[in-house]
Amino acid sequence: MSETLQTKRQRVWEIDALRGVLIFCVLCTHLYYTVDAFCIDGYYNIDSYAYVDATDPLHFWFDWGADGVIYKAFMTQRLRSLCVRAGVDVFFVVSGISCLFSRNNLRRGLKMLAGAFLISAFTKLLAIWTGDPTQFIRFGVLHCYAYCHLIYYFLLEKRSDKTLLAVAAPVLAVGYYLRYHSVFSDFALLYPFGVHENGAAGRDYWPIFPMLGWMLLGVVLGRRLYGERRSRFPGSPGARWTRPLQALGRCSGVIYVVHIVAYTAFFCGIGWLFQLY
Repeated sequence: MSETLQTKRQRVWEIDALRGVLIFCVLCTHLYYTVDAFCIDGYYNIDSYAYVDATDPLHFWFDWGADGVIYKAFMTQRLRSLCVRAGVDVFFVVSGISCLFSRNNLRRGLKMLAGAFLISAFTKLLAIWTGDPTQFIRFGVLHCYAYCHLIYYFLLEKRSDKTLLAVAAPVLAVGYYLRYHSVFSDFALLYPFGVHENGAAGRDYWPIFPMLGWMLLGVVLGRRLYGERRSRFPGSPGARWTRPLQALGRCSGVIYVVHIVAYTAFFCGIGWLFQLY
């Protein structure tokens, strides 16, 4: 095997490590939301007020409303929202960079699409079981990730950097307009692009606009920084210190699909074992 082929097959450790940091943040965030659903929103038949007093005595995460209902504290809720959005934006930039190293972006996109459909099927069953339609993930991060890859593969992979930037700019502009100025329609096919469907409920909504724009910016950045398809920091001590994160990053797609099922199954099992329903 030639030296050139060996170089192309080497992992870029800093990209794997950054993706590992992001998927670790996803694991922590989704764990919080799962515990919230079971212990606060009423899936478990427990005293939610006592639970909050025991786990959050300073009411940093939760607070009582005037009507006695438990609410997420305003500032921490805003902070979480900003951090989640920023983290997902970075994830799509890193995904764009990773397109440069993928041997087959079509296969990668189709695998992610299969995982996305699995999540939709699982969360649909969860929504039926809990009677909470908002548990259904119709078009989440993995759906958006898969479709962005497929759009890139079929329409943009061979295009120049200028063309990618020319596409990314209006996609970002339209996407952020739709994010902060909600538009509703009865036409379901617009839902993946950021137009809300009337009467539809769901969570973890990440439309193609603006996320495709971030991914295309990542592709351009990757072409500029990793044109030789190898690490920018070869031999760095960070390559050794971040090995656990690199392992997470290499398996981020599988981890994302599995952890949603695993978290729910674990807490359902705990509820069944201790008769909390």
